[in-house]
Amino acid sequence: MADQGPQKDAMDVLQAWVDDFNARARPAIRLGSKGEAGGAQLRLQYSPAEDTVSIFHMVAVNRNGRPAILVQRFEGPTAETAVQAGIWASSQLGRRPAV
Repeated sequence: MADQGPQKDAMDVLQAWVDDFNARARPAIRLGSKGEAGGAQLRLQYSPAEDTVSIFHMVAVNRNGRPAILVQRFEGPTAETAVQAGIWASSQLGRRPAV
């Protein structure tokens, strides 16, 4: 991995890994990443077809006094799938009731 300077948080680490993966593997469908400041939510995603997205969503939480990372996969129409993933993550973080 090329020297990419200091990494500030989990999102920086994930983005550096994704950039390195895409540069080395040169996949036909590039992997992307998103997240939020501080890294409580991180997402790997790609588009297997037009107007379709596949998201691997990771959420850092505290369960029973112990740190944990919850993961869930979502796939479907881009807009609806992104909303579904966001609602799931927010409920895991206690920002909205679980559905």
